[in-house]
Amino acid sequence: MKNNLLTANVKTIYSEQQIQERVQELGAQISADYKNVDTPVVIGVMKGGFCFLADLVRQIKIDSGLQMEFVRLSSYGAATESSGKVQAPYLELPDITNRHVLVVEDIVDSGRTATFFLDYLKAQYKPASLKLAAFLDKPSRRVVEVKPDYVGYTISDLFVIGYGLDYAEKYRELPFLGELMNVAGEG
Repeated sequence: MKNNLLTANVKTIYSEQQIQERVQELGAQISADYKNVDTPVVIGVMKGGFCFLADLVRQIKIDSGLQMEFVRLSSYGAATESSGKVQAPYLELPDITNRHVLVVEDIVDSGRTATFFLDYLKAQYKPASLKLAAFLDKPSRRVVEVKPDYVGYTISDLFVIGYGLDYAEKYRELPFLGELMNVAGEG
């Protein structure tokens, strides 16, 4: 019953199967690009990126394996639009100086969070290479120019939830990507 109430105002955009197929494609592409790289560092941006990150790293097949790290960044809070300010409640990383780094994000929207973190990594660790994988790219909302190297899907200006993305800390557990319809207090 709870799941029916939770999804009553959600329009499916990409099904669980569509997402898994796309993640497999991205994993194969990243595997090919990193096949000669010794233990690249994959940094997951929490919370929204956790589903994409988990599925993606299981699809990356390289002999040296991956080093996994995590940070927590946000510019949304409980709103449906970026606040314009990047919050970095957890930004601790080991010394990854001169390493090959792949940042995994749930969505690149305004570009502020991705740019903040990529600039931070360049300044602090001077990576040998630095790439960005985003489950979703929403270029219509871009305020700061950033272009992900790997993109699951490019979407229009919709408020999406599921597959790790939330609205007020709800809906992350949905296995599909959906558009949240009729958000209370929204136009």
